[in-house]
Amino acid sequence: MFTYIWLILSIILQFIPILLALRMIRLAQSRLSWILISIGFTLMALRRLSEFVLYLQSPEQYQIADFNSLIDIFVSVIMIISLVYLTRILTSIKKTENERYESEIRFRTLFNNSSDELFLADIEGNFLEVNKEVTKKLGYTREELLKMNFADIKPPKYVNQVRENIDKIIKHGTHVYESEHVSKDKKNIALEMSSRTIRYKGEKVIFTIARDITERREFERKILSAVIEAEERERKRFAKEIHDGLGPLLYTIKIYLNEIYSDDISSEEKENLIKFTNEMLDDAVSNIRTISDNLMPTVITDYGLVKAIESLVKKINVTDKIKIEFTCKNCIAKLDIAIEMILYRITEELINNTLKHSTASMSEIVLDISNSKIILDYKDNGVGCIVNEELLDSKNGMGLKNIISRSKTINANYSFSNTMPNFHFNLEVEVK
Repeated sequence: MFTYIWLILSIILQFIPILLALRMIRLAQSRLSWILISIGFTLMALRRLSEFVLYLQSPEQYQIADFNSLIDIFVSVIMIISLVYLTRILTSIKKTENERYESEIRFRTLFNNSSDELFLADIEGNFLEVNKEVTKKLGYTREELLKMNFADIKPPKYVNQVRENIDKIIKHGTHVYESEHVSKDKKNIALEMSSRTIRYKGEKVIFTIARDITERREFERKILSAVIEAEERERKRFAKEIHDGLGPLLYTIKIYLNEIYSDDISSEEKENLIKFTNEMLDDAVSNIRTISDNLMPTVITDYGLVKAIESLVKKINVTDKIKIEFTCKNCIAKLDIAIEMILYRITEELINNTLKHSTASMSEIVLDISNSKIILDYKDNGVGCIVNEELLDSKNGMGLKNIISRSKTINANYSFSNTMPNFHFNLEVEVK
């Protein structure tokens, strides 16, 4: 009876490793080895099962040592425990591999569908991987690029900076800089490069995002050209006002003074000349004040932006050419004089554009000043315009370019409404 129980127990325990080994076939990378192990466990179980059958047929003639049965049971238990732990390990490994695979799929999807150029390079700058945008922009195949270095796609003036930039990336872990690439057809592409070190296949590599800023540079060049042209126009206007207004007055004063010292005129004539000279000196002072006010409106320095815009609007409304409504919200805070001057010049330019081009009968200015943000909103009921590259490239876009350039100097967010008719400009700037 005791032998019967041992045989039953050992058979059950030897079938359990078979089930565990079969389960591990789908977890292990080398399936053949676990198939063979499963066959081995099966043969051992069949051997024990055959012993049990023989025992049932002739229990008196077939005797099995209890010690051997005990050893078999002990070995089976050890094998079961080992296989359970091994199954857990392989399950964990399989899960990690699946997660890594899914992560790689996501990475490659993002990598190849990015609108920016993406590079993986070793610490010497040799390319390990590039995305489709790189091959599209540079004109090389992926296979060609994987045999190249960052220095191979740089124009001469940037080649020597490759090693310097790599050293900075390795030292600080990240580095943002501007550079250029040369395509296969010798076209230069201006780029903003953002690089950082990452782990890739167990190695420290450089991951770089290169964003094409060719259009941005061209736009900045146009803005700079507009600023220079505007400054030159201001200088010419300033020179003309001095030459045509102040110059003749001063020259006439000089003639009168020479005549006063002459002995050929009477005392009465001298008194008249002195009177005329004083009047012209008053005109000259007034002329200088006007020129000075055009350069730096004293109302801003004395009373602030709100009073300056109110004064400007009042002067224009007197002409009856247009009706301007000015509203100020939360206009208690005092702003930096530089910001006030830029906002005043933008407002002045907006009104000037309306008067020159819009045929509007009215416009509205809303200025909202809070502790953290300034909002300037300008509308008119004129013919409106579509603000695009074509307009900004033309002479008619000079005023708009001045508005954009001044907005950029204070890091403001600005927008033009591209619906016609009517014109709408909105500006928001953060203040500290």
